[in-house]
Amino acid sequence: MIRNRDVLSISINEEEELILASDCSGGVGRKHADEVQADPEVVGYFSFRVAVMECLAVGARLVAVQLFNFTSDTVWDKYTQGVRMGLKELGMEGVPLTGSSESNINLKQSALGVTCIGMRKKKRDQTSKKGISYALIGTPLVGDEVLRSQSYIAPLSLFKECILHPAIIHILPVGSKGVRHELSVLTEKKLRKEDVHSFQDLEKSSGPATSFIISFEAKDETVIKEMTVGYYQPLQLYYLNN
Repeated sequence: MIRNRDVLSISINEEEELILASDCSGGVGRKHADEVQADPEVVGYFSFRVAVMECLAVGARLVAVQLFNFTSDTVWDKYTQGVRMGLKELGMEGVPLTGSSESNINLKQSALGVTCIGMRKKKRDQTSKKGISYALIGTPLVGDEVLRSQSYIAPLSLFKECILHPAIIHILPVGSKGVRHELSVLTEKKLRKEDVHSFQDLEKSSGPATSFIISFEAKDETVIKEMTVGYYQPLQLYYLNN
């Protein structure tokens, strides 16, 4: 059985629904016990990145962002700076940002949670899966790789461009379970290793959504390649031809 996308939808009225998408980060920061040493601004940016990509990928309009800071009061401003970097990259600087900090207990490791709140029309696209091609945009990276190989990370601005492009049918960020799992979610079919071919490791974690999957009509491949040049990697699904 394939699990649905990592968002929660709540009906508001007959036409609209509320979309909630979250991400968390633990052991990444500047505390001595953190397993990955990274500036709080970077942690805030990448945690926001995951949640907002999940929110926007299902067709929602971002209306607010919440932060849950378990690190310390002193890093709140730096976390929010990272989130605002992401909002600026998306052209969404006006979206309100709120949240809370744990100020009573001093944890040994850094920890942060982010929730993106969006609104979406209930109408769904019932596009046929016939004649559809798939591609991976960006490279799956995790841990220190995210800091060392930033040129391989699909930019948020490109993600937004893909969402708005009429040739792209579906879009889905790749998370910690890897490309093959997310493809299974997208195609609504539990894919085996032999069902998918790529030059990337399809089982590897993509960490803070450093890559994402798109689907499009095969006839539009040239246009898609030009738009995503430097990040485009084809995904061949053999089961579609069976």
